[in-house]
Amino acid sequence: MTYNEEYKKLVEHILVNGTWQKGRNGNTLVVPNYSFTVKDMENDHILKLRKIFTKGIIGEFNTLIDPTPLTNISQFEAHGCNYWSLWAKPSGELNIDYHNKLHPQLEEVIEGIRSNPSSRRHVINLWDHDHVNNPEYMKELSLPNCWYGMTFIIIKGTLHMSWTQRSVDTAIGLPSDVFLAYLFMNHVAHKCDLAIGSCMFSLSNVHLYEEHIPGAKELLTRTESDFDKKLSFELKA
Repeated sequence: MTYNEEYKKLVEHILVNGTWQKGRNGNTLVVPNYSFTVKDMENDHILKLRKIFTKGIIGEFNTLIDPTPLTNISQFEAHGCNYWSLWAKPSGELNIDYHNKLHPQLEEVIEGIRSNPSSRRHVINLWDHDHVNNPEYMKELSLPNCWYGMTFIIIKGTLHMSWTQRSVDTAIGLPSDVFLAYLFMNHVAHKCDLAIGSCMFSLSNVHLYEEHIPGAKELLTRTESDFDKKLSFELKA
């Protein structure tokens, strides 16, 4: 099954089986858990049912892997990513603490794969319980990370990955997250001279915002020939 087919299957599953739930930023139709695998991430990582603005996602990735402390939206914007202002203070200040955890772990994983590719410990975990459960710290935190785990597996010179996410905005966020997952795989594969294989996405609280549902239903009618057609969804902060 292709990524497009997997995506349609997920959207239909939410529409048929979802439960209405009021969240901090609107009403959502939600299923508790869902998983799917993209078998060929090298060639099948971009959703082709609507126009995907890959420049911004690449800019987000390049900002996240930059070891420079991330404190302001200008750093995202310098890389061509213009949507993080939704979570910034009026001054542009950002506090995304998982950025500080990402870079050292990513470097350790790359070195670990180079030295011992068959290890089962090539794991990145970005969720910080102490911070998220601290009300005072949360006042300063711009956004806890929605995706928080990557596990890398190497078999016969091919890199595979599992991607773990606690919350999924299916209409807008998920296509970006799948592309972001590919960028991490490509980065690690390039550094370690590996081919790119499959990625399993393990998702929790998978939802469609109420106002996104008409557009989600339209996506179910589209084919790959619609890859360059825009479909407007409101990005929720």
